[in-house]
Amino acid sequence: MKFQRKKLAGALAYALGAGGAFVLAGTSVQAADIKVDVTGSSIRRVEAEGALPVTVITREEIGRTGAINAEQLLQTVAVLSSLSATQLSMGAGLSTYGQSSISMRGLGSYRTLVLVNGRRLSPFAGDDGASVNVNSIPIAAIERIEVLRDGASAVYGSDAIAGVVNFILTKSYRGAEAGVTYGSPTRSGGGDSTEVHAVAGWGDLDKDRYNVSISANYQKEKALFAKNRNFAKTGNVFPYLVAGATGQGNIEGAFTPGTGSAAAGTWVEGSPQTGKFGASPGSGFGNPLAPSGNCADINMFVNPSKSNKGASYCAFDSSGFVGLLPDRDSTNVSGSFTFKINNNIEAFADALYAKQTVKQEIQASPVRRSFLQSDTLFETLGIDPALLIYPNNPNYAIAANYLQSAGYGSLVGQPLAITSRVFDFGPRTSEDDATQWRAVAGLRGTWGNHDWEAAYTHNENKVEGHVIAGYFSQTAYAQIVQSSNDWNPWSLQQTAAFDAKLPAAAYIGPTLTSTAKSDSVDGKISGEIFNLPAGPLLYALGAQWRREEIDAVPSPALGTGDIAGLGGSVPPVTKNRRDNAMFGELNIPIVKSVEGSVAVRYDDYSDVGGTTNYYASLRWQPTRQLLLRTAYGTGFRAPTLFDLYQPVTLGTSEQFTDPFTTQANLQVNAFSGGNPNLKPETSTQWSVGVVWQPVRQVNVGLDYWQVKLKDIISTPSAQEVVTGFRNGDATYANSVVLNSGGEIETITTQIVNAGTATVEGIDVNLSFRDSFSWGDVGVSMQGAYIQKFDQTSPGGVVFHKVGTLVDQNGDPVIGATDTGGVVIRWKHVLSGTYAYRNWAFTLTQNFYSGYETAPRQIDGERNFVGGQSIFDVQVAYTGIKNLRLAVGSRNVFDKDPPIYVPVSNQFQAGYDVAQYDPRARYVYGSMSYKFF
Repeated sequence: MKFQRKKLAGALAYALGAGGAFVLAGTSVQAADIKVDVTGSSIRRVEAEGALPVTVITREEIGRTGAINAEQLLQTVAVLSSLSATQLSMGAGLSTYGQSSISMRGLGSYRTLVLVNGRRLSPFAGDDGASVNVNSIPIAAIERIEVLRDGASAVYGSDAIAGVVNFILTKSYRGAEAGVTYGSPTRSGGGDSTEVHAVAGWGDLDKDRYNVSISANYQKEKALFAKNRNFAKTGNVFPYLVAGATGQGNIEGAFTPGTGSAAAGTWVEGSPQTGKFGASPGSGFGNPLAPSGNCADINMFVNPSKSNKGASYCAFDSSGFVGLLPDRDSTNVSGSFTFKINNNIEAFADALYAKQTVKQEIQASPVRRSFLQSDTLFETLGIDPALLIYPNNPNYAIAANYLQSAGYGSLVGQPLAITSRVFDFGPRTSEDDATQWRAVAGLRGTWGNHDWEAAYTHNENKVEGHVIAGYFSQTAYAQIVQSSNDWNPWSLQQTAAFDAKLPAAAYIGPTLTSTAKSDSVDGKISGEIFNLPAGPLLYALGAQWRREEIDAVPSPALGTGDIAGLGGSVPPVTKNRRDNAMFGELNIPIVKSVEGSVAVRYDDYSDVGGTTNYYASLRWQPTRQLLLRTAYGTGFRAPTLFDLYQPVTLGTSEQFTDPFTTQANLQVNAFSGGNPNLKPETSTQWSVGVVWQPVRQVNVGLDYWQVKLKDIISTPSAQEVVTGFRNGDATYANSVVLNSGGEIETITTQIVNAGTATVEGIDVNLSFRDSFSWGDVGVSMQGAYIQKFDQTSPGGVVFHKVGTLVDQNGDPVIGATDTGGVVIRWKHVLSGTYAYRNWAFTLTQNFYSGYETAPRQIDGERNFVGGQSIFDVQVAYTGIKNLRLAVGSRNVFDKDPPIYVPVSNQFQAGYDVAQYDPRARYVYGSMSYKFF
């Protein structure tokens, strides 16, 4: 019975159009008698369009996208924003450990609750413990996806502020199916992908009293590098972009070596004799190769600007060495089991296992003194934190002659600190494993007019990070440079004696082992209390106990911050907490056409205390063709264990611009970490909508919504802190330390509860479907319009974030430097399918509106990224019994991205990694066969 019900639910959604199961006029009596679980409610009820807006993505629609993983699939859903989501492509240069997350409303992945079969997954252990890695969900096992476009903390608790994405996996399946998909970009250089899957199920609940369903799939995606894409192979696109990475051989200044004995605890670091060293590639006394234009001899280029000392210097264009997409292997297995104990009770269980390995390759590591200051091992070992060339080195004459001619003769005769782009160890290569598994076991049944369910769930996510090439010990490398009198920073060729010392400094090994676990026990009962004149009064009552645990253990190398290219030191975090919750819900038929619902939930966390949240909704259907709805509620997000307990440490900041000195691409020492005094952030949200079915073939859905956030849990960006400090904002008065020259030396970006935000917009869902003598036609559109995203900084400054990454002065808006990018004003997915006999043709338009990026880096002019339409096509054939064949193309017209000027630490150049698939035109073919 259950399998038939699920098939019917999916068929209704598909027949009535993509993007939502609009069930108004023309619903059959059989469908009206069937109860199902509905995302956003604890009450099992007849499936129909309710007071809360839910978008349904069916298995058929998934097949038409050509996606081979959940990340690619969810990029086709308009209400899912890119802002503060994480994609595999963003892992280049960032410690994402292969995570892919999703975000609704631009409110962030940590405010979007991800469920599998209505229950939580463990968060990704390699991140901040707030987001789920959606690629751990097997795409071959997805029966449908329900996207609740409203807050749901009153039902699910924490994190459901922006909405809920519920992956419903295959259950009660009978038969067997296998399939394969292969795709490749039409441009050369990589990005190929392969997916193989199989689904099988045995047993009929009514006849055999059991069912077992199993699904497995394997995915392989090959790496793609920037050098193979013209739009990304260089960071020098004048006047838009100038590469700003640390170059080789720039003279930072004169340096006095340390004194004393480290072993005796008396070693004292030396200091520059001529001013303080800057924190930017453009700080210092230039490069001997720059005046003659010979930076290319060491794989550099002459930066068109001058250093802060007025000298010409060499910078590194790292873009061509960056990976755009990683190499990825993934295996996913899921299964479900149901046993019918008697006519009223079923035992059930489901399990999920996913293993993902992601390999990233990026450019060789940079070294300059500001990067070494956060490495505590220098002081422990008594090593000067700089790459020093001494007067007794024959190559010192190259610097001496240059300094004399450039008017910096006072530095000659002293040890000089030099920047380096350390090519000696090759490109940095990491290989990260992520394992997710979950097991659920429980009982469910009926008791009169009541449905009940109780279950135990164990969740676990484990991340193991490794580096396999290109990384090295900063202290060991600095010691090699300082102990050699033949190091030549103005040549790519070193002596054999110098090269022979390098293997001792290389690091290959682990970086981080982190495990996130959760155990929960939940139970609920729902049903009818009594009949009112307009129908039965429905209720739900339930309780949940949940324990969360995080155990993040960095390797000794990562703990000290001594490995170049991995950032500052990372401390261990081992903590746990409990959440006890009670919840209830009422569905009240007021009159025949009006129905109300109320829900309330109380959560009590062992570390941040208790919070009560509720919602109330109203559904009015004056005619069979028209439905009006509204809802109001509250929500919350509890700080994660990382948010609360990660120790404050000294590391290296992301890049920023100092508006006072106008220095760009700065990176300085930064204190960052958790805050045990955090409290939950809270929200209020409301929505009002209409669903109209004027004729059987047409459905129109419009929903206006608003979310207000208070006590936002956030880590202020380096840019926000520096801009606020330079503008005299008292909030940041103690967050910046200047050196004697007035340049920024250290900043503090500790996580806090601060600021508010108001976000509002309109969701649009349109569909048309009809059958004619010449074929069947279906057209649907999902659109998301963000009218307002106004966020207030801790200092009280209001930032208007829709459609822009910068404010009117060209400075980044709050949050713009976070991973994920801009708040798009309008996005839509418009899809049309024509089916005739055994053929089906689908054309899809993916559109986003334009927005403003950072000013052009050469002339400072404002820069706007235009809106873009990407078209996908697919042709499917089902003329052979049990066989489905399909070929298709994503970005069929092979459009390049518009030029994008980033405001954040995005390693890729030339395009917005959050909006564009760098594979460009991608063609694929798929085949699936049902055996029985």
